[in-house]
Amino acid sequence: MVNQTSRNIVGEFNKLNEIESRDVITYISKMISARTTQQKEPSPNDDLILSLSNAYENKRARQVIEWEKVRRQNSQRTA
Repeated sequence: MVNQTSRNIVGEFNKLNEIESRDVITYISKMISARTTQQKEPSPNDDLILSLSNAYENKRARQVIEWEKVRRQNSQRTA
C-alpha cells in the first residue's frame, strides 16, 4: 500500500516541469527545516519531566485521582 502511494507521488513529480519541480523541492525543504526547528525548541528539562511522569508513584497518584472522579460521579448519581 505504501509503495503504491509513493509511486503515485513520483509519477506526479515526474509530470512537473523544471520550475514547478524546483518550487516543490523548495517548499518541501522549508517545511522540513521548520519542523526540525520546532523539535529543537523544547526546554532542557523535558527528559526529567518525562521520567518523573513515568515514575511508579505518579502513575499510582493519577490512578487514585481517576478512581476519585469515578467515585464522585457514582455518588452524585445515587443521590
